[in-house]
Amino acid sequence: MLKKVTATALAASMITVVPVGAAEAGAKPKAPAGVSATSAILFDSTAKKVLWKRNTGKRMPVGSMNKVALALVVLQKGKLDSKITIKQKYKDWVDDWGASNSHLVPGDVLTARQLLQAMLIESGSDAAYALAEAYGGTGGYLGAQMKMNALAKKLGMKNTRYASFDGQPAKGDYTTAADQLKLARHAMKNKTFSAIVRTVKKDIVSATGRRYPLRTHNLLLRGSGINEDNTGYPGLYGIKTGTTGTAGSCFMFVARRKKHTVYGVVLRSSSGTARFQDTVKMLDWAYGTKTTVTLNPAAPRHRGE
Repeated sequence: MLKKVTATALAASMITVVPVGAAEAGAKPKAPAGVSATSAILFDSTAKKVLWKRNTGKRMPVGSMNKVALALVVLQKGKLDSKITIKQKYKDWVDDWGASNSHLVPGDVLTARQLLQAMLIESGSDAAYALAEAYGGTGGYLGAQMKMNALAKKLGMKNTRYASFDGQPAKGDYTTAADQLKLARHAMKNKTFSAIVRTVKKDIVSATGRRYPLRTHNLLLRGSGINEDNTGYPGLYGIKTGTTGTAGSCFMFVARRKKHTVYGVVLRSSSGTARFQDTVKMLDWAYGTKTTVTLNPAAPRHRGE
């Protein structure tokens, strides 16, 4: 049950960053202040340079951010209108792990495109399992992981090994902030992917007529969260969160302000809210801006009924 948000909690959920580069602020700090993430990187894609980094070569799991690589495997093959039947083991998977899911109903039929939306918007591990099996070839989800690793090799992600298609804890599953930056920049070149990850909410309807409401986990998109009233971060348009007990709270993001596109990654921030606060601090430092955002998560909902 969602606890009532008190005035104190609401104040704590807001972050105001002092503008950098302003005349009254003096010289711009050499780094964004107060970032809690163990590992992080900030890259100006317009100027083609790294603006700031911390422990970018540290190998770490990133939870559901693994789903970005799986999405690209799916998009590379295409056939997004193909129909996929939901199996009981997909539901059992998310129930056993306590994973984020889209509450897909066994026996229902959805298209690969709809499952891609469920996986990237709602971060559904049930949808991820369905896609991994459908696109993994004869190897099933293990085949999908092999393709994810082949993609990582192609992109020069030398410190990445995918041992989990959806980011659930697995021995030998790791990546780095530097590698995730490469993945994020590559992923956002795909128009289908970029359109999905900027979506706040969407209802998908199965072949049987069952409706599944999807809601983003990205609280820096305008209209996300409680009562869809989160202010969002101006210019931010993606891309993916990741959270497990071993990975901690992670986020890869992209924003465009002042004619500059800036990508970033934060790994193992101090909390689910802190990963978004870290993002605001980093982007405001990069853009020389002062931004106040609200970060109220959405209430638990029943889906797929």
